[in-house]
Amino acid sequence: MKYTEVIDFLFNSIPNYQNSGDKALRPGLKNIRVLCEYFKNPHKSFKSIHVGGTNGKGTTSTTLANFCSSLNLNIGLYTSPHIFDFRERIQVNGKKISKKFILNFIKENLSFFKDKNISFFEMTTILAFEYFKERKVDLAIVEVGLGGKFDSTNIINPLISLVTNVGLDHQKILGNTLDDIAKEKAGIIKSNSIFIKGQSQPDIDKIFKKECYKNKTHYLQASEEIELSSIKKTISSRIISISYQSITFQLKLNNPTEYYFQNMKGVLLAFFQFLKFQKKEIDINLFKNSPFIIHGRWNILSKNPYIISDGCHNLDGFRAIIDELKSLSFNKIFFIVGGVKDKNWNEIIKILPNSFEYILVQPRINRSLNVEDLSEFFRREKFFYSIKKDINIAISYCKNKAQYNDLIFIGGSLFLISDINEK
Repeated sequence: MKYTEVIDFLFNSIPNYQNSGDKALRPGLKNIRVLCEYFKNPHKSFKSIHVGGTNGKGTTSTTLANFCSSLNLNIGLYTSPHIFDFRERIQVNGKKISKKFILNFIKENLSFFKDKNISFFEMTTILAFEYFKERKVDLAIVEVGLGGKFDSTNIINPLISLVTNVGLDHQKILGNTLDDIAKEKAGIIKSNSIFIKGQSQPDIDKIFKKECYKNKTHYLQASEEIELSSIKKTISSRIISISYQSITFQLKLNNPTEYYFQNMKGVLLAFFQFLKFQKKEIDINLFKNSPFIIHGRWNILSKNPYIISDGCHNLDGFRAIIDELKSLSFNKIFFIVGGVKDKNWNEIIKILPNSFEYILVQPRINRSLNVEDLSEFFRREKFFYSIKKDINIAISYCKNKAQYNDLIFIGGSLFLISDINEK
């Protein structure tokens, strides 16, 4: 069995949410408990921080891992989905899991996985835990895959749990209201630990407070603990001022967006709380080490013309990106867009500006929304749009049309971004 055959097995021979959607889900922790017992509970060999939320949990996890990497510790990071390489999902100190480890892990346990009908995400989760155990990580930053309460990652007992925010997404699975979704996400709160809520949402924060009270968990609201202000912002970076307790300092962010700025409160508070566990003081030098790369979030792919990609994939994500694009002073914006079927395109279309030129593309995954179906939304709103066969043809088309001070933006799905050849 070769590495390429292992990857093909993972994506095409077992239940995979990326390909099959809801049918691939295995609600509950039964399978991951079986796996952890079989592998002698590798998740108990390291400390962890658990990160959930509707938007921003991937960037939050990666940024937090970057901060923690300055502490001379082995830092593991488990996120999903990947953009260009499956191995992006599992990293230690900024280096992707080795192909050899993946190959041996699957080969040696293949019959067991098949016998137990293990899903893609369950298998990937136990793979991450085993790798972190093998590499003797001191801390793993673990991103929730979907929801929280019944997610495979929820078998861990973290020092800190963090929920960035709650929005309407995956309603068929998590519930139709913010309250329903919040209850699912509050399921990652563990007894006698610390819970951090990133963004303040008074209507639903009471759900998290109630769960914390029940579990004797210390509740912290990031916006009440940390004060941030923006000092300078460009298209590629932002300088912010941070005030926490009696300390004030400045930090440069390589992502200038408002959503990233808002997520920083939760990231910083989680990091400061972890510093207390390590009995270390806050030091500005702890923010200079960044081995973990954030793919798919405000990545500037070119400056002539400007090409920016961002994996905005739900209503709140689109709203944040539209606000960001409107704040820029480009003459014209070409918006290359495509996504999956289970997003609320009826609502997304309502917030898209009619001043953009839209280029519609279908991501190369089974769950993608057919480009003809997507075009119905744009036709209804009488937007100016065209359809292209794939993302790379769309980029070439826009490059040929773009003039001085025009922007090409790519968004709607991380899966669309993963199809880009120019990496």
